[in-house]
Amino acid sequence: MLLGHGTYFSPNPGSHPHSHTAPNDQDQSRVLYYNKVLLGRIYEMNKLDRELQSAPVKFHSVYGTHPGRPDDDEYIIYWYGQALPYIKITYKA
Repeated sequence: MLLGHGTYFSPNPGSHPHSHTAPNDQDQSRVLYYNKVLLGRIYEMNKLDRELQSAPVKFHSVYGTHPGRPDDDEYIIYWYGQALPYIKITYKA
């Protein structure tokens, strides 16, 4: 957790989906969820803050950037009502 205790969403899950999943012990399948996320006003952050408990005042979410590694950027929400699981994707690698 680089930006505190929130729920993390990747805008590029296809770039490295295995880092977001674990294989099922029985059949080695993996599960990802495609979610609808309400981001509201987004605060962009490019430094670590492991103690973050919520988005900054007047913002609803955080966009964490990783300079030089755009595939690792992520959105973070701190209120679970902002996300709705939409599609469950089960796959085998």
